[in-house]
Amino acid sequence: MERRTFFAAAGLSALAASVISSKASAQSTGKIDAKLAELGVEVKAAEAPVAAYVGWRKVGNLVYIAGQIPMGPDGLIKGTLGKNMTTADGYAAARSSGINILGQLKAACDGNLDRVKQCIQIQGLVNSADDFTEQHLVINGTSELFRDIWGEPGLAARAAVGTNSLPLGVACEVLAIFEIA
Repeated sequence: MERRTFFAAAGLSALAASVISSKASAQSTGKIDAKLAELGVEVKAAEAPVAAYVGWRKVGNLVYIAGQIPMGPDGLIKGTLGKNMTTADGYAAARSSGINILGQLKAACDGNLDRVKQCIQIQGLVNSADDFTEQHLVINGTSELFRDIWGEPGLAARAAVGTNSLPLGVACEVLAIFEIA
């Protein structure tokens, strides 16, 4: 086989594998997808990183999800809790970050969220005014989402931390670690 023919064939094979993989990650696969539909949660494909990092990393049976920021229908959910956002606004932003975590997790699980055994840890960062003290209630937006999906295995060891700013001015950023089969 000529070198050019070989690389052309290899390129087509890689393209076909990519298309098959992206279809697999978008398909419904089972019990968790049914639960998401019941909850009215639409999980979109994993967003590409906006800086020098990866969206997720598997180490053994653990999946580490990079910090996910909240997206609303009009784009990024920006603001400072206790200044121009309420705790309820922050809760909704953290829920959105949790849904973005699910997109990354689904990619890491080859489209099958039924592989998730449990959520190990959640770390939530909340863009907060100096006197705002309800970070724990904001990050409940992510914690309660995972609990509603997986039950007790969705509850995780957790930190909810206030900070004076976050990248792009977003209201929160949430990281997570999951155990998968």
